[in-house]
Amino acid sequence: MTSARAQSTMQVVRSVLTVGFGVSYLVNVVLEIPALDGFNLVLMVVVLGLSLFASTGSSRTIGVVLIAVSAGLLLCLQAPLEVWEEALRQNADLVVMFIMIPLIGIPVQHGGYSGSLRAMFARYAGTEGRYYALVSGMAAVVGSLISIAAVPLTYEVSRESPHGANKRLLGTALTRGFVTCMIWAPTSATIALVVSLTGIDWVGFFPCAIASAVIAETVGIAMVAVAGMKAKRAGAVGARVLADEGASGGSGMPGELGAPGALASEGASADASAPAAVSPSKVAGLGVFALVLIGFIAAVSQLNGLSVIVVVAMASLVWPFVWMLLIGRLPAYARAFKDEYFKTKLPNAKNQIVLFVAAGMLAQSIGYADVGTLIAQQLLLATGQSVLLLTVGIIAVALATSAVGIHPIVVVAVIGGAINPVECGMTPMYLALVLSISWALGNVICPASANVIAVSDMVGRSPLEVGPKWNAGYVAVTVAVLVVFLTVARAQALL
Repeated sequence: MTSARAQSTMQVVRSVLTVGFGVSYLVNVVLEIPALDGFNLVLMVVVLGLSLFASTGSSRTIGVVLIAVSAGLLLCLQAPLEVWEEALRQNADLVVMFIMIPLIGIPVQHGGYSGSLRAMFARYAGTEGRYYALVSGMAAVVGSLISIAAVPLTYEVSRESPHGANKRLLGTALTRGFVTCMIWAPTSATIALVVSLTGIDWVGFFPCAIASAVIAETVGIAMVAVAGMKAKRAGAVGARVLADEGASGGSGMPGELGAPGALASEGASADASAPAAVSPSKVAGLGVFALVLIGFIAAVSQLNGLSVIVVVAMASLVWPFVWMLLIGRLPAYARAFKDEYFKTKLPNAKNQIVLFVAAGMLAQSIGYADVGTLIAQQLLLATGQSVLLLTVGIIAVALATSAVGIHPIVVVAVIGGAINPVECGMTPMYLALVLSISWALGNVICPASANVIAVSDMVGRSPLEVGPKWNAGYVAVTVAVLVVFLTVARAQALL
């Protein structure tokens, strides 16, 4: 009893310090007080320590390894205190955003929209293929406006569908859909860095980039459709086998798998549990909530020059409260804040906090060590003057390092800064597209990426399962198709 009480007390303390750090960080974004900046750094270290102690499974293992490698590099290089501080702050924005982002789910879940959402998904996403297309498409479109915040927002809406119980289908739709916006969206960190590295004009880059994103999305939809057809054929074969067994005196009785009685029973059950009709006013209300949220984020980030991630965190803290007040459901918001957010979702953010901070430290330490220049030089030597081989080599290095937990930003920054595209026989625009594709597809299999970490937490699976295990096949097929597309576009002087 004493142990359980102590654990509960520690969880409350961790929740208080975690939300306190998030609020204090956002306040300092506006006030910019040096003393508060130092306080926030200390508070983040404390929250990191408590989260590391409470973290579990592969998230804890990956976090410890990344932090140890980062610290080892910085110690060997005798990095000054400022570099250590910068390494810890590298992903502070992401940490704060994921502390605040669960608040967006409160209006979605407790604003009276659940019935209409279930009905909408039942009507327009009746099959797994349609569900995947709807979820991945929403993550891609919304992701171009509010970045990684699109993942939890899409999750809160899409899980109302019966297909939301299929964790792999939901997880792959979210991870794959979101990364497509990284290939082209000017609001993404990917494009911001790639444009800076290559000096390209985004307007000229856009047509081939959006075409690449559409191709990546189409591959995902096609793979789900093919898997569905295979499963249907397998089911049909199984039904015929049972029917043959029944005809020959087997045990194919009504009610068994594949027997007519079972199908009738399942159909009746489905009809009995069919969701209510779509309420246009409820769907419109939720649409207004989402559009105002997205519009506010886009406007504030552009007008004030703030990071989209920071603005998302600010909006998550304020807008759900305001919305629930406007629709007269503030008591429901208060209960959800206390019982769901504070007691469950904040404590469960421990793995995300550990992995985000660890990934940021690793990126900073590798950049400070300048080990990437050597990698780029060796890559050029290995591929010679072949643009095709260099393309495959860059993507392969990005994917290989991503799969073992090194965020693709590291490889993109290193290779993009070390390679002169003209000397390699390619245009800056071609290199930019190769780099953006490398980052996007690396992100979907990187167990330390924000995308995979967020989805793994939502579906209750490890980052290793959600990233490399679920998406390796998709990435392999997409890379093959996109390399062909790049080759053809270059041959036609489009890149």
